[in-house]
Amino acid sequence: MAKFVVAFRDRLTADSVASMLRECGYEVVRICTSGNEIKRAFGMIQDGILICGPRFKDRTLDQITKDLNEHVEILCIAKPEPGASAISSRIFRLTPPVKKSVLAAWADMLIQLHYQKLPHREDTDQERINEAKKKVMKERNLTEAEAHRHLQKLSMKLGIPMPQVADMILNRGTE
Repeated sequence: MAKFVVAFRDRLTADSVASMLRECGYEVVRICTSGNEIKRAFGMIQDGILICGPRFKDRTLDQITKDLNEHVEILCIAKPEPGASAISSRIFRLTPPVKKSVLAAWADMLIQLHYQKLPHREDTDQERINEAKKKVMKERNLTEAEAHRHLQKLSMKLGIPMPQVADMILNRGTE
């Protein structure tokens, strides 16, 4: 399932939007109130869906968008502002007030768009990655998420795709 990050300058608004998403069955992994928090959140999860306001105390949404990879879908909930700078074409806009049913419909659309953009692995690649995760989980006493993150870190550190990292783990060991 796609992971949601909810970010608004006002914590009360962020909590309210996150609550609506959770009531509809979506996974909200982080609630943020600053641009730096958003950057850190997507540094951890890599991809997902950002539902947010147009600006924060430290950065604007346009500035934040430049730091996020193309696998992050963005929905900005804000009133149109006359004379405001053009927002990136990557950002979808929704004008408040927002009903839960409308937010859920947007969330479904963004999830579909998100999964269309993600690179898809061959089934055999995914099977090898899952086997490597199981081995790492057993050897290091990690959760599945922690084992997946371990494989991702090795992949980035070595500069090779995750299926190759999985092969290395299955054939040699965890490091």
